[in-house]
Amino acid sequence: MTPKKWKLLSKKDVSPSKWFPIESRTYELPDGRIVDDFTVTTLSDVAMVLPITKDRKTVWVNQFKPGIGDILIQLPAGRLEKKHTSMSEAALHELEEEVGIRADQSQLHFIAKVHAFSTKASEVVHLFLAENCEFNSQQNLDANEDIEILELSFSEVEEKILNGQIWDAEAIAAWELAKKKFPEQFA
Repeated sequence: MTPKKWKLLSKKDVSPSKWFPIESRTYELPDGRIVDDFTVTTLSDVAMVLPITKDRKTVWVNQFKPGIGDILIQLPAGRLEKKHTSMSEAALHELEEEVGIRADQSQLHFIAKVHAFSTKASEVVHLFLAENCEFNSQQNLDANEDIEILELSFSEVEEKILNGQIWDAEAIAAWELAKKKFPEQFA
């Protein structure tokens, strides 16, 4: 049987703060039943970038993530903000802000989009590869960011994924999909 979409009947903002938007939604299921207490976070989409430097290293960020209460190795990433006109602009902004790499659109390639928590969140992560990167700017971190920049060879990334040191799902997806979509970057 082919699944059918639920019909959204209403939604109400019940956000505890501006930093964590939440909607309480009422849906009508395909069989007519009503679900009137379904909550969804409506965080804005994220741009995540896999930077590859001119000397064939990858650039990662190591930082504390309060949601899991641990330090995590990830790729530079950030949410789409009103000041951005596109996801690619958000990607370039985060690349410079988090690791001090100023790149342009010609260096940026869309990999794919992924979704990690599709039942309870609307957020989509847009994955990009940035080629021929160089550290040509400065980090300009948000007030609550404390980021260590890691330069890793391709083999080091593979090793860290396999031994569990890199365990961020979106970053691993970006890595694996980039290798398949842009194999010339990894040859």
